[in-house]
Amino acid sequence: MKKMLAILALAATALFGTFSPANALVDVVQSPTDYFTPTDAQKYDSPYYRWYGDDWGWTHSEVSGTFGTATLSISAFDVDYDNVSINYTGERDAIYAYDDGVKTFLGYLAGGNDIWSYTTFTLGNNFFDDIASGLEVSIEIDTTYQGWAVSLAKSVLNLDGGSLPNPNPNPVPEPSTLLLLGGGLAGLAFARKRFAKK
Repeated sequence: MKKMLAILALAATALFGTFSPANALVDVVQSPTDYFTPTDAQKYDSPYYRWYGDDWGWTHSEVSGTFGTATLSISAFDVDYDNVSINYTGERDAIYAYDDGVKTFLGYLAGGNDIWSYTTFTLGNNFFDDIASGLEVSIEIDTTYQGWAVSLAKSVLNLDGGSLPNPNPNPVPEPSTLLLLGGGLAGLAFARKRFAKK
C-alpha cells in the first residue's frame, strides 16, 4: 500500500510540477487578490488590463523561520519591453518593493508581446526583515506614458530555491490530466479495498 501511494505521489508530481528543495518556500499572490487576472480569457478585460495611472500594490504573507536567498517573480501579460515601434524605449512597467518602509525600485518587467511570462528580481538580505513581516510590492505601469497596458497573473516570493508555478492565471488541469489523476485515485481505492479484505 505504501509503495502504491509513493508511486501515485511521484505521478502527481510529474503531472503538476517538480519537487522543490525541502527548505524552500514559495508564497504566491494571485486572483482573487486585487487586480490579478483570474483567468486567461480575462487578460484584456477591465480592471485587470491596466494602463498609465492604474498603478497598484499588494502584500505577501508573513514568513517565519530563516532563509538564505529570496527572489520575487512577477507573471505579466503583454509586456512590450523591447518594442520600439511606438517610442525609443518600449514598454516600461516598474516594480518596487518596500525596504523598511522605503519604496525601492527593483527593475522593469521584461516579458514579451501577447504572452504570459515571469520577470524575476533578486532580493538582497536588506529585504529579509520585510519578507518576515509581509513584503509589500507595487507596480507603476507605463512609466514613460506611451500608451502601453499590462495584466498581472501572479507575484511569487521564492525563498531558498522553490519551483515557480505556471505563469498563466490559475491554470486549470487539462481533461486528460484529470482523467489520469481520476484513474489513479480509482486504482488506489480498489487496492485499498483489496488490502482491507485480506
